[in-house]
Amino acid sequence: MSEEERRWADPHATDAVRKFLRRHRAAVTTVLEAARLDGLNELAAAATEYTAHPEGPCTPDGAAVAFAIAQHAAVAYRTGAQREREFLDRFIDSWMIEHGHAFTTAVAEARSRLRVEEPDPRAGRMTPWLREAADDEDPSPEAEALTRRVQVRLTASADTEAPRADPKSVTTDQIRRFEAAMVDGRRWRAQAHRRLIVEDAALGQLARRLVWARFDSNGAVTGTFRIDAEHSLRDAGEATVELPGDALVGIAHPIHLGESITAWRDSFGHNRLRQPFEQLTRPTYALTAEESESARLSRFTDRQVRTDRLFALQELGWEVTREALYRRFGPTREVAVLLDPGLEGGYRYEPELQRILSVELRGGTFGVFDPVTASELILQLERPAA
Repeated sequence: MSEEERRWADPHATDAVRKFLRRHRAAVTTVLEAARLDGLNELAAAATEYTAHPEGPCTPDGAAVAFAIAQHAAVAYRTGAQREREFLDRFIDSWMIEHGHAFTTAVAEARSRLRVEEPDPRAGRMTPWLREAADDEDPSPEAEALTRRVQVRLTASADTEAPRADPKSVTTDQIRRFEAAMVDGRRWRAQAHRRLIVEDAALGQLARRLVWARFDSNGAVTGTFRIDAEHSLRDAGEATVELPGDALVGIAHPIHLGESITAWRDSFGHNRLRQPFEQLTRPTYALTAEESESARLSRFTDRQVRTDRLFALQELGWEVTREALYRRFGPTREVAVLLDPGLEGGYRYEPELQRILSVELRGGTFGVFDPVTASELILQLERPAA
């Protein structure tokens, strides 16, 4: 079995699915309106529910209908076998993470009974439309493609006897992903978190060396915990923590921990737990009142920065150009770090030091950033400027 087939589920798959469905909302709505006119009200209602909240309570039939329409609408965006797999995996990863393997299998089965047909003006069909296949009708090639891919992915996931990738390389990759999940605010439903992370042989070992938090729907922390060797959840005082299956959990940033960070440091020291990246010892920063109301971070003006460290920022999502560094924060905001004398063609040929002329936010003031984002931005710039 290839490494590609044993790939980790993308933790951001549901976000990608949600964005994709929004992009094709008009196409989905058109087909569902036609389905209602044809009396397929239950399927249309189930698909509408899934489209609105692909991570929430839904039925396999609803996911299958929405996927079938999305598959039909996105045909122009898929060119070649690799792009087809990427399209399928986007949905499969989301189903596996949010709803489990049985749900994913049921979606593939439901998809095999569906057809999305092209418009047929002679039959009075002016838009694409949905129908249920007859009992003796073969599944469409699109449905068969999903079924085959689901079988491959679930077999790979369940094949515990298959040789795994080099643990060192997997762990290194997952350390980066987990740290990014802490910084970016990635959340899992508790049920999916247990299945995909806590009980996974490799990820479980990594997860046990981190502090996790439970969040409410507004992003506020309602509790923190660690994972012990028996997969139980413990708070900083070693009391057992119970989570409902639909609770939202994520890797706690030190800003989330507040005054409890001291208790957590003591707990990890007592249990001799070494963290895979800076969490409990991570420096944190806060914007001043003046910076919050400004589009400039004046603390960095005229700071000297080692040129080689600027190029290292590319691993954190920064774009390096001749005059500046850029990083986007959402669709409408971008931070620019203007440099002097500027960059030419690679750090080996550059001056040893650059001077920061300014750090500017385009698209608002720095006060729009939440405390974690602001702290991480300052940390990323403080390190090369040290």
